[in-house]
Amino acid sequence: MYLELVKVLTFGLISDNTELMPNNLTDNAASADNQQERVPKNKDNLGFYLSGFADGEGCFCVPIRKHPTSGSGWIISPLFEVFQHKDNPEVIFLFKEVLGCGFITYKSGSPNCMVYVVASIRNLLDKVIPFFETYPIIGQKYKEFIRFKEVVEMLSRKEHRTTLGFKKIVQTAFEMNQRGKGRKHTLEEIFSTLDQSSETIRRAPIQSGMI
Repeated sequence: MYLELVKVLTFGLISDNTELMPNNLTDNAASADNQQERVPKNKDNLGFYLSGFADGEGCFCVPIRKHPTSGSGWIISPLFEVFQHKDNPEVIFLFKEVLGCGFITYKSGSPNCMVYVVASIRNLLDKVIPFFETYPIIGQKYKEFIRFKEVVEMLSRKEHRTTLGFKKIVQTAFEMNQRGKGRKHTLEEIFSTLDQSSETIRRAPIQSGMI
């Protein structure tokens, strides 16, 4: 199986998203051989390589968006993403194969950028988080990962269904990514809408795919 994973960097033969593969992925056999030679041959080395790649080109993020039909008025959508230029997409296809979940698409508004995405709570909990526990990121992004893990675990325990639990999740999310810098909605705005109702949040949906 591991040898098959190596082929992803060389030929992109295994991915379900072969239609997204740029035509110049392998220009000739010589370049393909060179790529295969550069792929770590040891499973652990590959794991640490991907972890290091995610440290530079990946993101653990928790978007919080308005949703008029949800019990809270908001949806929480944790995502793991890895970005790469469309001319060099081999590594994100390798991520998909190694983790065994997620999908690959083009970044919205950036046609030259491809992105690997895992949005399913179950896959984040069962596949993404264990991977980065086995091959931990070193540096500031490790702190982001720990908070991300807390959010995913709280959502999996349905803690978002109470106002107190929902606030705790939002607070943790705002401690990530430069403490909410760049978010469309402020912590105060979200909390104020939650405080307008004293009823328990019966069902605050998590927007996540089955991929």
